Amino acid sequence: MKTRVISLVASVAFITGLAVPPSVLASDSSDLTKALAGSTALQLPATAANLVTKAAAADKQAVAVAVVKASVGLNPAATVAIVSAVARDNPSTAPVAAVTAATLQFKQIGLIVKAAVTAAPSEAGNIVAALIKEFPKNYSVIAIAAAEAAPSAGRDILAVLADNVPALQPAIQGAIAKFAANDSNIPVLAILSQINNQANSSAALETTQPLAALNPPMITATVTPLLAGPQLVAPFTPVTTINNITSTSTTPQTPSGRTYAEP
Repeated sequence: MKTRVISLVASVAFITGLAVPPSVLASDSSDLTKALAGSTALQLPATAANLVTKAAAADKQAVAVAVVKASVGLNPAATVAIVSAVARDNPSTAPVAAVTAATLQFKQIGLIVKAAVTAAPSEAGNIVAALIKEFPKNYSVIAIAAAEAAPSAGRDILAVLADNVPALQPAIQGAIAKFAANDSNIPVLAILSQINNQANSSAALETTQPLAALNPPMITATVTPLLAGPQLVAPFTPVTTINNITSTSTTPQTPSGRTYAEP
C-alpha cells in the first residue's frame, strides 16, 4: 500500500468524534474524490451509495462516513438525498451516515433524521441513539423527526430516548405502560408534549408557596389624585318642604302694588 495513502476515514472520525474504526480505504482518497466529483448533482447520491455498497463488510461503516463527508463537501444541498441513498442501500450504515451528515449540516438535522429513518426504518432506534449521543441537547427534535418518519417505531424510539436521557426515564416508562405490550405505534410527539407540560407545571408549583401559608392581610388600596388642587363644589342649597296644593284649598289672591280691576 502506498505510503502516501491518507486515511480519510480516520481523519473524519477524529474531526467528528465518531466511534469509527480507523480503517483505510482500499484506494487513494483522491480516487474517492474523483469518483464522486465525476457525478452530476442528480447522480451524486446514487454514486455515494454505490461506493458504500462495494466496500468490504468490515470497512462498510468507515467507508460510509468517508463517502458522506466527501459527498456533502462536494454538494451540501444534496445532503438529505445522500443520506437517504446511503441508508436505503446500506441500512446498517444509516446511523453513522446520519450523524456524519448532521455534523456537517446541523441546520438540516431534522430532515436528515427523517431521510435516514424513512430509508432504513428497521434502524430507527439505532439512528436515534447515535444522533442523541452526538447531539444530546436536540433529543426532542431527533425523536420527533424519527417518529414522523416511522410511526410504528414509536415504542423503540421512546425506549432509546429513556436510555439516553435519564431525566425522562420515569415519565416515559409511565407513558409507555398505558399502552398494550404489543403496541409499537405509540405517539412520541404527544407523550413528549405531555411530559414537557408536566415539567413546566411542576416548576411553576415549586416557586409558589401553598395558599394556606400565604394568608396575606387585607390591603386597602389608596388612590391619590394625580393633580392636587382646590375642588370646585356647587353652593349647598337646602331643600324646603313644599305642601301639596289642591284646587279646593286655594283662595284667589289679589295682586298688590297696583289697582287691579276684576273682569
